[in-house]
Amino acid sequence: MVRISSSRIDMEQARIDQAVIKGYGETLVGGTTGVSTGSSYNIDLSTGNVFNLKLTANCTFAFSNPTASGTACSFVIYLSQDATGSRTVTWPASVLWPGGNAPTLTTTANKIDILSFFTVDAGTTWF
Repeated sequence: MVRISSSRIDMEQARIDQAVIKGYGETLVGGTTGVSTGSSYNIDLSTGNVFNLKLTANCTFAFSNPTASGTACSFVIYLSQDATGSRTVTWPASVLWPGGNAPTLTTTANKIDILSFFTVDAGTTWF
């Protein structure tokens, strides 16, 4: 069943084929200034799929609430160092990096890295 209101279309887990979308946007967590991570931060995919994060300490990340297995799920992290810089990141063991090694992040104060993650198995493995 499809429900349409003035603000949304609810497909109730149905699909749309051959869609052409104009003016598309994604939900931004952290707003335009970013949210501080602290020493741990949970990337909760039920809240959005683009995360503007500011490292304020060495941080261990966790990922939660991806879509069900067999459905592609992706998100982007816009990751900046705070004014101190030199912050490090520990990624979940479920992340598989090219060549087996996590990328070297920029540690310069106020600089930014952008990372993209993708899974098709409900987050058992992230690429």
